[in-house]
Amino acid sequence: MTERPVLETIRALLRFKDHTTIAEIAKIGGLRARHVLDVVNRNGEFVHRVRKNGKITKVDVQSPLRDELWKSGAFYRPDTYGAWSVEGHCLKFEGHPEIREALQQGRWVGAICDNYEVKVIIDTPENRAALEVAGLRPWDEAVIDDRLWIEEPV
Repeated sequence: MTERPVLETIRALLRFKDHTTIAEIAKIGGLRARHVLDVVNRNGEFVHRVRKNGKITKVDVQSPLRDELWKSGAFYRPDTYGAWSVEGHCLKFEGHPEIREALQQGRWVGAICDNYEVKVIIDTPENRAALEVAGLRPWDEAVIDDRLWIEEPV
């Protein structure tokens, strides 16, 4: 038996078709319908469904964790800046105003008569090293998994 049979069954069914139901998850997963219903209700914030008919259309466990990790201020990621196109590459992160103040530079973006100055941290090896010395890690190293999904019913 798998570690998260309800979640894995829902994902397998949604890869095959656009929606699924509690009865179908129970039948395909070899589980009791009541158990599936309890697990889906317990993890309701991650399950997107049509309230009118109860069809499950999507399961997204990773977005809340992704948001939580990004807002923690422990990671940085490469980004771009510019008015209408990519005018340069920069580094983006949440919080840490003292680091931001020390590393940011002003850049003029836009066109003639329609330009403005932005404050960015230019994507250079030196700036990346400074962020890592301050304790920030690259966004690629963030572990985003299904740890928020709980299989045991209430």
